[in-house]
Amino acid sequence: MLDDFTQCMVTNSRMAARAITRRYDRHLRSYGVTSTQLSLLAAIRDMGGRTVSELAESRGFDRTTLTRNLDRLEAMGLIESHAAERGNGRLCTMTPSGSSLMQELLPAWREAQDEMRGLLGEGFEATLDVLKRLARV
Repeated sequence: MLDDFTQCMVTNSRMAARAITRRYDRHLRSYGVTSTQLSLLAAIRDMGGRTVSELAESRGFDRTTLTRNLDRLEAMGLIESHAAERGNGRLCTMTPSGSSLMQELLPAWREAQDEMRGLLGEGFEATLDVLKRLARV
């Protein structure tokens, strides 16, 4: 029975996600942000003016994780948020400090990408393609 779970998609995808996240976080640690926060900064940069719900949906975050990370990024002065004109939505934009940090982080993120590319070899691009397909399931 226990052997069945070695083939479990949920178990293996969570284990892989944690392992990958730890590697990226190690590269970003000196900047004071996590890979999750970097992903969120990129989403805000690319999709400025979207609500928290739209950001969560576009990047696969649950709202609790997203809100906790947005609060942290705002406390760090990397983003600003304000109430949406209509409804009870929250809109986030990147500050100049956030933009500067993104530029500083780019080499560390590239190192993490290169490390993963090295570990996966020729399977790197195929793995990305599978992950993108899975994200749409």
